[in-house]
Amino acid sequence: MPHPRFTQGWIYNLKGIPDSTEASRVIALALTFSALACLLVALRLGVRSRTSGAIGYDDIAITVSALLGVGYSATSVYQTRWGLGLSSKDFPEANVVRYSLVQYTGGPQYCLAILGFKVSLLASYLRVAGFNRTYARSLYISIALVTISQLVFTVLHAASCSPIAMQWDSSIEGTCIDTLSMYFALGGISLAWDVLIIVMPFPILRRLNLNRRSKVALVLLYSLGFFVTIVQAIRIQTIADLATYTESQAIIEWSIVEINLGVIIACIPTFRPLLRSVGRKIASSSNGKGSLHQQSNNAHTKVKTASYTHDSGKKGMFASVRETADKVVEEDEIELWDGGRGPLGQQRRASARVRADATIDDELSSASSRLDNRQITVSHEVSVQYGDEASVQKQ
Repeated sequence: MPHPRFTQGWIYNLKGIPDSTEASRVIALALTFSALACLLVALRLGVRSRTSGAIGYDDIAITVSALLGVGYSATSVYQTRWGLGLSSKDFPEANVVRYSLVQYTGGPQYCLAILGFKVSLLASYLRVAGFNRTYARSLYISIALVTISQLVFTVLHAASCSPIAMQWDSSIEGTCIDTLSMYFALGGISLAWDVLIIVMPFPILRRLNLNRRSKVALVLLYSLGFFVTIVQAIRIQTIADLATYTESQAIIEWSIVEINLGVIIACIPTFRPLLRSVGRKIASSSNGKGSLHQQSNNAHTKVKTASYTHDSGKKGMFASVRETADKVVEEDEIELWDGGRGPLGQQRRASARVRADATIDDELSSASSRLDNRQITVSHEVSVQYGDEASVQKQ
């Protein structure tokens, strides 16, 4: 009778042939989700360095979270060698202590990995609303409170018994706190923070000068975080349903999914510039408009009027570029989410004005070159608005 995969020759101290094992599923989840999360983080860092020229605190936090997720996945794969995935009747008694020790080392990695992508999401919100002092202050407070709660959870997990070695060796005498109640209490707090973190950007999204279609797309994009909350709720339920300590593969599987899914979802919003660039190239090659099409897609301003006065003194409209107030070009608004080196400030608004003037001057210079021996006076007004603030520069 052939033995199941990852049993004979893989599990230490295994004497007989078990009926089945879940080790292959644990290994597949660990490798697949970790590889996907690391790939998306690498892509995120590439996009961010290309569009912004700098890596932000949210990028650092999500990178640390992904690395801790890799560590947790590696710990889980190693734990299969000590019997993870076996039923209690097939579990070698000699593996209990080492199995428990390996599982103990994975706990702090899990707690800190969860903290990483939560901090990353909160820090990314500063890119769109850092200019709003009240909202920015609430984000800083949330980051501090989430960090404190996760660190407390990590410490309690690592030192729930005295002496600490009692957590993986039950033969040692000592005392332990009620870990099951602790998991439920801290898990409930973590769920509450998840929901709060997910809904925090919605008020700002509602106030952005984007068309309805773009707003709905962004709301759906950031609503993906609810999947992480659902996964965490399922994980907490598997803890309640735990029959024996050695049958913890369901908890570990959901932990792997939760960490890496959080990293993946936190990375998705940063890919919008990449997708937009690919879309432009496809559209440009398909319609054959070339550089003119590319130039019109790269406009980052709202131009009210561009009027020309000929040398005869008669003022007329030679060219006019108009957009309604609702159709503010969305690239700059979305760039608040995707780019930048930190909270929105004077430097970002000044940069937007420079880009606006350069774009307008290029368009007007092209138009004026077609007039022979005529003196042209150019007057235009540029308005760049983010949320509640507007910066207007006249020339």
